[in-house]
Amino acid sequence: MDVKAGAVLRINLDSGAVERENLERYRESIGGRGVNQRILFEEMPVGLDAFDPRNPLAIGAGFLAGTDAPGACRLNIDGKNTMTDGIGSGNCGGTMAVTMRRAGVANIIVRDRCPELSCLVIHDDKVELVPTPELKDYGVGRCTEVLTERYPGASVLAIGPAGEHLVRSAAVFSDGARAVGRCGLGAIMGSKGLKAVVVQGSGTVDVADREGFAAAVRRCRERMAANEFNRKRMRYGVYCYDEPWDIESPYLNFSGKVPPEQLKQQLSRDRFAEHMVQETSCPSCPIRCWKVYEVHHGEQTVRVEALQGNDPHNFGAKLGLEKASEVLYAHGLCTELGLDVDNASGAVAWATDCFQKGLIDTSDTDGQTLRWSDAEGVYELLEKIAYRRGFGDVLAEGSLRAAGIIGRGSEQHSINVKGQDLFECLWSSPSWALGTMVAPRGGTHTRGAVLEGRFQNLDPEVCRRYFGIPALEGIQSYNNKERLVVFFEHLEAFLDCVGICLFTNSLRMDMLLPEDYAELYSRATGRELSAEQLLAAGERIHNVEKAYNLLHTEWGRAEDRPPARFTEVALDGKHCIDPRAWERLLDRYYALHGWDTEGRPTADTLVRLDLKPIADRLQANGKAQAIETQTDV
Repeated sequence: MDVKAGAVLRINLDSGAVERENLERYRESIGGRGVNQRILFEEMPVGLDAFDPRNPLAIGAGFLAGTDAPGACRLNIDGKNTMTDGIGSGNCGGTMAVTMRRAGVANIIVRDRCPELSCLVIHDDKVELVPTPELKDYGVGRCTEVLTERYPGASVLAIGPAGEHLVRSAAVFSDGARAVGRCGLGAIMGSKGLKAVVVQGSGTVDVADREGFAAAVRRCRERMAANEFNRKRMRYGVYCYDEPWDIESPYLNFSGKVPPEQLKQQLSRDRFAEHMVQETSCPSCPIRCWKVYEVHHGEQTVRVEALQGNDPHNFGAKLGLEKASEVLYAHGLCTELGLDVDNASGAVAWATDCFQKGLIDTSDTDGQTLRWSDAEGVYELLEKIAYRRGFGDVLAEGSLRAAGIIGRGSEQHSINVKGQDLFECLWSSPSWALGTMVAPRGGTHTRGAVLEGRFQNLDPEVCRRYFGIPALEGIQSYNNKERLVVFFEHLEAFLDCVGICLFTNSLRMDMLLPEDYAELYSRATGRELSAEQLLAAGERIHNVEKAYNLLHTEWGRAEDRPPARFTEVALDGKHCIDPRAWERLLDRYYALHGWDTEGRPTADTLVRLDLKPIADRLQANGKAQAIETQTDV
C-alpha cells in the first residue's frame, strides 16, 4: 500500500467554503514546504501588502509525517514575510503534522478573513469555522489548553496576542510550545482573524514496503543513537553545546566585544539543566530534545518548554541577561505572548543600544530607562511589543522599520538581513555567514548555513561524494565554502518536504546522510529515489523560493552582502568579514546554482529543473532575465 497522500484543503475564511484537491498534482514538490511554496508562487498576487486578506497562507504536513521514520513530524507554514516582503517560511515539530496526515490532510491553504475571531476545526472529513471571540488575547498556552479540552486528542496550532495585534515578529505555535518562528507568520494568521487550527485525525498512515521500511528505520535509529553529539542532545535538549559560545556571540547587540567569562559560565547548559523537570518527544523521534523547565518569577512557578540553542545568544548575550532562570523566563514569556525570540530580542537590543548611545530617551520609551542586563525591563518591553502598547508599537515593527520611524542615526544599530532581525553572528565562519545571508526567507541559519568546525578531518571519500573536492580548507578560509551551503540548502529543503527533523543530521556528516533519507522515502512510497534525485528535488524547491523573491521584491546582489557591522567592526579586534573575499564567494555560490551575477535564477536553470511554468510566470510579470547560460564555477 502506498503512503496515504492526503488532500490539499482550500478554505475561504470569509465564506467558509472548502475545496479538496488531490496531492498528486504536486508530486514533484513532494509535500510540506515544497507544495506550499509551489502554490504560493503560482497563486499569490503581486504587489499586495503582507496583511492583505487576499494573500494565501499555506500549512503543510511533511509527506512522511505519521510514519515511523525518525523525526518525521515536521510542519511547514509559508506565506508572505511581514519583515522582508519576500517569502516567509517556518517549520516546527510537535503533533500537528502527524495529526493532519491521520485526518487525510496534506496541506491547508487559507484565504481571506474570518468575519470574527475564529478557529478552523478539522475532524477527518469534517471541516468547519468556529467563531471563538472569547479567546481574544489568550496566550498560546492558555488557548491551547482550552481547545484541547473542547476537542480531546486534537492537535492545536495557535497564535498569541502578538499575532492578533499584527506584530511583525509574531510566530505560530504547535502544542503550546513548538514555534514556527521568524517571518511574522503568526501576524498573517492574526490578519485573517484565525486564532487557531484544531485537527483531530482517526486514520493511519501506511507505507508501501513495511518490512523494508522498518529495517531502514532501525538502521537510522542505531546510527543516531551511536553518535556522540546526538547523545548530548538526548541528555540536554536542543541547547546541548559544551559552552554557549566560543568567541562569537551577538553580545550587547553585536558590539564586537567578547562576553565576560563569568557570563558564559552562568549560561552553561548545566545551569539550565538545574531547572529541568521533564522531557517529552515529538512523534517518532528518538532524540527527545523537547525538555521542560520550571523557574520562579515573583510568587509564581512558571513552566517553560522547548528551550532553543538561540536563547542564550538572544537573551543572555544580545541583551546581557545573566541568569539561566532569566533566559528561561524570557523564552517562556515570548511563547505565551506568541513572539518569535530572534526578531523580538533583536528589536529590544536595537532599542537598548540606541538608548545607551543617547539616540533615544525616556520621552520615546514611555518613561522606561533601557539598560543591558535588566531582566524585568526586557520582560516589560516584550509585553508592550505583543500588545503594541506605547513604545512597543514601534518595536512591534522590527528594528529596521522602528529605526525608520525614530531616525537620528539609529539605523546603523539595526542588525538585520533584508529587514529581518538577526540572531546569527557572521564574523568568523564563512559558510555560516553565507548560508545565513542568502537564505530566501531572510537571515537564518536553518536553510543552508553550516559551521566549518563540524567538517574538519572529514573522510575524503565523503567530501568528494557530496562536495566534489577531496578536503575542505581551514575554518576561516573562504575557499569552497559555497559547496557546503548549496548541499545543505538542497538537503534541508527536501527534509522539510518529507517532514523529517533537521536534528537527524544536525548539519553534520556523521549521522544520517542523503542515502538514508532516500531509502526511507523509497521504502515508504514504493517509488525509488536516489540520493542525487533527492538533492535535485531540494534544488527545485530552493529555486522556486528564489523565484518568488524575484517576483515580489527587487532584491539582487546587494541584499546578499553582510551588514556593515561585520565588515567594519572586528570581533575581539581580530575577526572581520573580508568584503573582497565575500564577493568572490558570492560569485562561486551563484555560479554553482546556475544563477546570474545578481543571484537570480536564470531561464535555462529553471528549465533544467523542470520549472518552465515558473520561468513563464516570471516572464509574464516582466521579471524574466535574458540570460540563458550560467557563469563558470
